[in-house]
Amino acid sequence: MSKDPTRTMSLMGHLGELRKRFTYIAIVVVVCVIAAFVLKDYVLAILLHPLRLAGFKGNLAVMGVTEGFMQILKVSIYSGLLIALPFILYQFWAFVIPALYENEKRSTIPYVAFTTILFLAGVTFGYFVVLPVGLKFMVGYGGQYFNQLFQADKYFNFISMFLLAFGCVFELPLVMMLLAWAGLVNHKQMRKVRKYAILVEAVIAMVFTPSQDPLSMTLMLVPLIILYEFGIWLAKIAVRRRERRRELAVLSEG
Repeated sequence: MSKDPTRTMSLMGHLGELRKRFTYIAIVVVVCVIAAFVLKDYVLAILLHPLRLAGFKGNLAVMGVTEGFMQILKVSIYSGLLIALPFILYQFWAFVIPALYENEKRSTIPYVAFTTILFLAGVTFGYFVVLPVGLKFMVGYGGQYFNQLFQADKYFNFISMFLLAFGCVFELPLVMMLLAWAGLVNHKQMRKVRKYAILVEAVIAMVFTPSQDPLSMTLMLVPLIILYEFGIWLAKIAVRRRERRRELAVLSEG
């Protein structure tokens, strides 16, 4: 049921609207996947670039007749989803917007933009800063003992999960702001548990960095600490705005 009394919609209407949004998403994702597949040379060059910087000059290994095709298809799907991410988020909020008040609708577009920017910032930081350092440490390590074979499947899975983890981790300030807006925690409580938060962030940095060397972990830990402080600031703003709206609601009722 919409919060706008002039825009009520039946259950079937909601289901129809949801189906329309999913149809739009499916069409755009398919187009983006096809485009990534057609431009596979550029996509693969981007994904292999950090490995080239680390000193690897050969080709990735595949273990079956169809695996080469399947790996390119998988990379195209991942790339298509990433490219279509802003549109997917927009369609989600376009479905939710009719159920919001007018003042809530105005904050939706900045929220979607902020979510996308933070995610892409995390992916970009992981790709350009942390990944090359980690791979440079790992490539050739123990070469006197091992013959290093780079399998396409394992490499693409690794880099996809790594960049996805960075994108999700960079959403930390937004999560903190939403928790404060919901009244679950506030900025004062976040400050009190700062030292424990840093410990958790250190564990996250240790788990998600490709090589557990001190430099790579530091390159991830420092942004996490900065993001946590940024999240505290956003949480403070969210609490103030919530309290202000409550005061205005009380005054309007009085």
